[in-house]
Amino acid sequence: MKSMRIHPILLLLSFTLVFTGCIKNEFDEPPVRTIPVGNIKTIAEIRALFQGQPVKITEDWSLYAVVTMDERSGNIYRSAYIQDQTGAINLHLNSAGGLYQGDSIRLYLKGTVISDYSGMLQIDSVDVDEHVVKQATLVDVVPQTVTIQELTTGFYQARLVRLDSVQFKTSELGQTFADPVLLYSENRMLEDCDKNEIIVRTSGYANFAGELLPEGRGSLVAVVSEYSGDLQLYIRSYAEIDMTGPRCGGGVGPQELLPVNNLRALFSGTATNVPANKKIRGVIISDRANSNLTGRNAFILDENGDGIALRFEETHNLNLNQEVEINVSGIELSEYQGLLQLNNIPNDNVAVIGTVAAPTPLNVHIEDLIDDFEAYEAKLVRLTNVTISKSGGYTDYKYTCILNDGTGEIDMYTTDYASFANTNFPTYPVHITCIVSQYTDPQVLIRNLSDVVQAK
Repeated sequence: MKSMRIHPILLLLSFTLVFTGCIKNEFDEPPVRTIPVGNIKTIAEIRALFQGQPVKITEDWSLYAVVTMDERSGNIYRSAYIQDQTGAINLHLNSAGGLYQGDSIRLYLKGTVISDYSGMLQIDSVDVDEHVVKQATLVDVVPQTVTIQELTTGFYQARLVRLDSVQFKTSELGQTFADPVLLYSENRMLEDCDKNEIIVRTSGYANFAGELLPEGRGSLVAVVSEYSGDLQLYIRSYAEIDMTGPRCGGGVGPQELLPVNNLRALFSGTATNVPANKKIRGVIISDRANSNLTGRNAFILDENGDGIALRFEETHNLNLNQEVEINVSGIELSEYQGLLQLNNIPNDNVAVIGTVAAPTPLNVHIEDLIDDFEAYEAKLVRLTNVTISKSGGYTDYKYTCILNDGTGEIDMYTTDYASFANTNFPTYPVHITCIVSQYTDPQVLIRNLSDVVQAK
């Protein structure tokens, strides 16, 4: 019997026809995800819903807004700020990313929660994939120019603002915005020339956390936040800070260190103002804790052993043996009852460096003080083998006592509110450490009872 042979080409053709007959010419398309629109609301309407308790949105609502701050700088996390024509609000995101500054969005509100976090109103539980439809990108929102005082009304919460003619307080200068090593967030105080203040809050994760605070006065752009009743600003970008102008107190940038002796030499008999861009550095040699000076007064001694009296605008908190820097740009240099002083120093002009060892006093005789008093004024001195007396037979430190070391006499004055005012002074010879002062006539001031030591 003859066998039938099929040509290989015909066999391949038949398989091809069968296989291709099973293939669909059109593919199934994935279902299109649509986010409903529903009723359109404004941010002002959404903010008004919150009356102290969280409100979950169960309606088909949407709002249109522009993202004014995102997470890219690292200064906020799982968060964004949005703003429309009626107001602004914070978004708390379920996961990081997906929203960027300048995105114009429609936010579908169903399933989100209106709540506050320590006073900051937010739309919580926002899923970017489920709740956000982007309309456009790179939309620019112009920040509203406001003052620190205007921000205290609460009207600007979550809004993008610009502040002009502001500066970081002198006590903050030399510090960075935050701690980029330990990744700690920090608060830095911003002020205007009227001493109104607001917090600048910066995360340790911010890409500008390690930047030094600008030392001049100028403008910055930020978003207004709030935490437990304190208003605070979040800077979006270091590039939005322009603070290179002269400070409110006069001077800009890092001040030149002025030796106290050179500072004293600026005084020629009438009140004058210290030139711009000047600072002094030294150790506080007066003792606030024992109150032998009014709360606004102090004495400072620099590394060369030269001193000067300080008078602040308000009661200060400077302690004995603290090393400080003081911005003296534009400060009045004048005499009060013969005592040369820096007058009306803004308290914020002081930056505390730390606590150091007590300066060594100069060993002098009273005769030396009287003969060349101006050379010793405001210095820390030590008088040896001194006897203390007081007119009227009184033996307490209060008011004027007379010191005698055998070479001469000088008054020692103690205020009636000093902690040791009513203590009896010793009747035996003593060594006395004191500050050389003046109230029309030369006088010296002790800081505390440790300044009086029995002579041996």
